[in-house]
Amino acid sequence: MAGRKRKRPTSRLDWLARHRGRAFAAVALAVALALGNWFAHLPTETRALAGPAELTLEALGAVTADATDAIGLTGHDAWVDYAKAPALGPLPFGVPRVANPGKAPDDLVLLKRKGYWVGYSPSLRRPVWAAYAVPEARVLRQLPDRPPFERDPEVRDSPVTGSYTGSGYDRGHLAPNYAIATCYGREAQRETFLMTNIAPQAPELNRGPWRILEAIVADDLPPRADTVWAIVCLTPGGKTLKKGGIDIPAGFGLVLASWKAGRLRAIGLYMPQETADTKRPRYCFRSVRWLEEQTGLDFFPALSQARQDVLETVEVNRFWPKWELF
Repeated sequence: MAGRKRKRPTSRLDWLARHRGRAFAAVALAVALALGNWFAHLPTETRALAGPAELTLEALGAVTADATDAIGLTGHDAWVDYAKAPALGPLPFGVPRVANPGKAPDDLVLLKRKGYWVGYSPSLRRPVWAAYAVPEARVLRQLPDRPPFERDPEVRDSPVTGSYTGSGYDRGHLAPNYAIATCYGREAQRETFLMTNIAPQAPELNRGPWRILEAIVADDLPPRADTVWAIVCLTPGGKTLKKGGIDIPAGFGLVLASWKAGRLRAIGLYMPQETADTKRPRYCFRSVRWLEEQTGLDFFPALSQARQDVLETVEVNRFWPKWELF
């Protein structure tokens, strides 16, 4: 034992020297994720300036942004004080009204269904908006089988499902099948398949990011906010389906509102028809006022102008958090 050399203690510098490759990679990854998280909370127009790098930065941000938003560590909301709990109906803040006839048609017919209300335009032969409330409590836990699409017997010259055959567009729901069925039952679900609740929607949008957004509204947000009010809105198109003359909207928007503990919150999102099927809903935020300008509608006419200005002019950059860390 006397001739054996004693081991020199390993210093931190020695450890770093042996593992510098791993250490560098870990630091680089942390910096990249932090950059992505920062990018995820920039305004929509600012992110677009990144050009070809936008998709890469969006993917990096998605790794952490949803988690840090969920605990209230990142992101901001648009909210106002609102003492009284709103009514549970589809439109407690007023029926959307046409504010700009150059953008929205002036022939809207209000159709009241069991689980939603819809503003239908006979001239466009499609809805312009649909509104529904999503409470946390559910009537059904499992989604029933899909009913068939049907013409609306209450509307003269209702669109028919055959108008979409071979058009290249899906029959896109405004009031969604899943949320309405689970919240209001089988009969209410059937009414979502009336053609007055349907508009031409690009398949990549309908089956991709829009479907994910509908699931977020139906399942993820109500436990955070008790009840979520949603208004789906369409922007003017200019083209029509060859069969039936149904107007093809340029894109699909969504206005969300929630009330909890005396605070009324609002969120706006927008997805044009050409939205990639890989687009994440968190990168589709727009201000409610921007949506009003695009659609020609006033979404919260029952609120004071002061409250509308606060809720509608802010482009939020997160969905409502599950809890507030700070």
